[in-house]
Amino acid sequence: MSTVPEQNNQIIISPNTISTTQISQYFDIEIRKLNKIFLELKWIKRKYFLWLITTDLGKEKGAIKENREIQWDREILGDRELILAVKSSKNDTVYIDLPSYKLQVQTKYQDQGYVVWDYSKEKGEYNKNIHFVVKQEKDVFLIQCKTDEEDITLDELINFLENKQIFIQENPIFSIYNIKIKYIMSNFSLSEEAFAYLQKSNGSISYELLK
Repeated sequence: MSTVPEQNNQIIISPNTISTTQISQYFDIEIRKLNKIFLELKWIKRKYFLWLITTDLGKEKGAIKENREIQWDREILGDRELILAVKSSKNDTVYIDLPSYKLQVQTKYQDQGYVVWDYSKEKGEYNKNIHFVVKQEKDVFLIQCKTDEEDITLDELINFLENKQIFIQENPIFSIYNIKIKYIMSNFSLSEEAFAYLQKSNGSISYELLK
């Protein structure tokens, strides 16, 4: 298990500030877990339940949001409260493996009366990000399961939409159905740009949290 680096470790940062991404790299912790720590310390808070903004306590640590990312005073790397919280978080890490999660998703849809095609099992590395094809009457969902901590970017979302068209070309029998794409995730994992795009998709793209 990775440990918190000693204070003499060096990383390349600007003279006075360091980004949340750089802090996560320094402590070798996923950025989502680091943001959770910042939320628990009340250094940041959620806006509209999704996006992160600074608080007065965070501003005391030099926090300021620039270009969608929060910058901090570099002295935060030596903050004892943060170091202890990072160590505690690493000790409490719970890993959700993708095969087990996929089985959970498959069972859920089968129990709801859907016909479930384990597309990734049949296609292997050629699954085009589609784990399951689930069908009920005229409705079909191309499902991608997600358990990791990285946010889905706008480019990834658009790529999934392109893969939908490829899927229909390769499986023309599905062209008569109402096909939508869906992300099923263990944690909310959409970037702001991807979420905004999804909101304008008129229901052709959706997501579901399943823990």
